[in-house]
Amino acid sequence: MVRDLNEFLQAVADADERALDGLTADGPLERARRGVRRRRAVRHTQTAALCVAAVAAFAGGALLAGAHRGGPVDPATHGVTQGPLVETPGIPPYRELTPGVLFDADEGWVLSVHLAETSDPEGVRDPGGDVVLLTSPEGDSYRVPGVRAGSQLEVLDWDAPDATAVVRQVVDGSAQRALLDLADGTVTADARGLAPDSDFVGRVADGELWFDDGFVVLEDDGGSRDVYDAPRDSLRLVDPTGHRMIGSRDDLMSSERHSYDVVDLDTGDVRGPYPLVHGDENCDVAAWLDASTLLARCAEGTAWDAGFDEVEIDLSGDEPQRTAAAVVGPRDPYLNSPQWLSDGVLVGDTFQPGDVEACGSAGTYLRERDGSLTPVEETRSGLFLATTPQVAGGLVYVKGEQGCNGEQAPSTLTVHDPATGDARALLGFPVDNRGDRPGMLSWIVAR
Repeated sequence: MVRDLNEFLQAVADADERALDGLTADGPLERARRGVRRRRAVRHTQTAALCVAAVAAFAGGALLAGAHRGGPVDPATHGVTQGPLVETPGIPPYRELTPGVLFDADEGWVLSVHLAETSDPEGVRDPGGDVVLLTSPEGDSYRVPGVRAGSQLEVLDWDAPDATAVVRQVVDGSAQRALLDLADGTVTADARGLAPDSDFVGRVADGELWFDDGFVVLEDDGGSRDVYDAPRDSLRLVDPTGHRMIGSRDDLMSSERHSYDVVDLDTGDVRGPYPLVHGDENCDVAAWLDASTLLARCAEGTAWDAGFDEVEIDLSGDEPQRTAAAVVGPRDPYLNSPQWLSDGVLVGDTFQPGDVEACGSAGTYLRERDGSLTPVEETRSGLFLATTPQVAGGLVYVKGEQGCNGEQAPSTLTVHDPATGDARALLGFPVDNRGDRPGMLSWIVAR
């Protein structure tokens, strides 16, 4: 799967083509219906030049107010790919969003934010963009109309087929929770009691988990509850069920991480603190392997670049039980910020402990329970220097970037089915890509 996909992408670059959009690398990928930081490197982006003449930008777009489940939709337009393909320099090709298409948007669709401008000379851009695209599992992209030019939006959560998404809006340098109406592009402040610049942690079983001078759940029914009092640099790993979180009250300003808590996100009950380290070692919790088992990593002292041990921590009993899992040497790849895919299987970007100057990841890989790694999408010299994955519905969505991790370089988006090996390109490079166009500034997969 990986070999064929990389050859496909490399051929696109060699032929100086734009169109990744809508093509299949290894065969059809079944639609995902009914069923996400490496340091920012400030350097010149090393890219393959992918230049295409720009087509005149399409202006306007009718307001789609009322285009939600239960709203009136013309049966003649329902479920049909409509309108001409628009090519605007700086963003991937798209069509204008119609009420029928928005009506069909469901789980597995991707909501992404882009910025139609050239690169920042300092290599760092504002945290949000003003072009919002909806992309179907087949790779058809549609632009949300009415988003105000100059907006700084970051998408956080979208419960399809709802026509409203949760975003973070930056105004005067301060970020605040808000709601984006996908029908007409209206952004409405909806802080729900959160202070400016609060951190969105992710989804839990019944709402959104945020850090605002402590961890708080914003419940889907409109309520809220405080669940854990801890510092901002606490661990914040939510289990696969969304009911528990690993946290820590350690003061990292004065010591290394040495303990952790198990937090019940439904009740706020806390078990712990439990010791994380033994003797002179330095440890951190990497991920949940399943609903009752953690993967932790431990090194002697602070010499992480010399390699480390991976250990499993079983939380099913009265006290945690620790067992050895795998040894990662200084030149062995390991998953950075691993995400749960299925019980015992993680997905993430790969790095090597001894390669501290790495520009970006070596690609997105699966980690099996025994510690072995299997490639999902690898980086390629001259094409992709870094990847960033997200997991949804048993599928792996991979953003391939032409620059280092965090550079906001030109990017593509591909979805992989680990069960079948199928892959589908969803979003192509920006139109008129000269290697200095931003990629996706943020993106989520509808749940």
